[in-house]
Amino acid sequence: MEIKNVKVYGLEESIIRSGYPMQIEAPTELGYTDDKCIYIGEAEEKDYIRSRKLANTPNGSGHDNFLKGIIVQFDLKYTQYWTKHLQRYTWFTYFSGQSQMHKMTTRSLKDACNKYVIPRIINEVQLMIDTYNYADAKYPLNIGGIEIINKQKLFQAIMSNCPMGYELWQPVSTNYMSLKTMYNQRRHHKLEEWQEFCDWIETLPMSKLITNKKDEQNN
Repeated sequence: MEIKNVKVYGLEESIIRSGYPMQIEAPTELGYTDDKCIYIGEAEEKDYIRSRKLANTPNGSGHDNFLKGIIVQFDLKYTQYWTKHLQRYTWFTYFSGQSQMHKMTTRSLKDACNKYVIPRIINEVQLMIDTYNYADAKYPLNIGGIEIINKQKLFQAIMSNCPMGYELWQPVSTNYMSLKTMYNQRRHHKLEEWQEFCDWIETLPMSKLITNKKDEQNN
């Protein structure tokens, strides 16, 4: 797993807005002045104290809803078996990204798989890919005990036998509230992808809003 191009949006604004439930006056102006690049409406210490208390309330209590306003976008390289876990989370959205359907037959399978995929499996599927790309392949043919009657069926076999350790890059959009749920549920998961992902969460700005850790030095 790899993560790069991380951007966090709305952190300070959401910290300020965490106080809205107890306000009756109009919201503070947030943003930059027109004539000078001076930020107005900066969060005060009371805002940070309040936001930490609210963020550390239990999941589902509703008191930590301001975390939805802190948006995180990044590029993620992940394995196919990890997809099943990620799809459980509503506010963890893929957009665009690399396509297994379009590119599996035009890239080296060895380079696309993680270190846990057995070389013999890679070789078997790569043989299918090489045969698929060979213009004069004769059908029907037999590969790995599978009878292939035409090129379309061969493509179906390639997709069906793609290793679960096959990796793709996908752009992701999520928020601190979803990451809090993921962190709480997966911090001690047996898959190393979850351990790496939770380690990365701890590097985000003000990650204590997600992790409820008390001893962070850089956030």
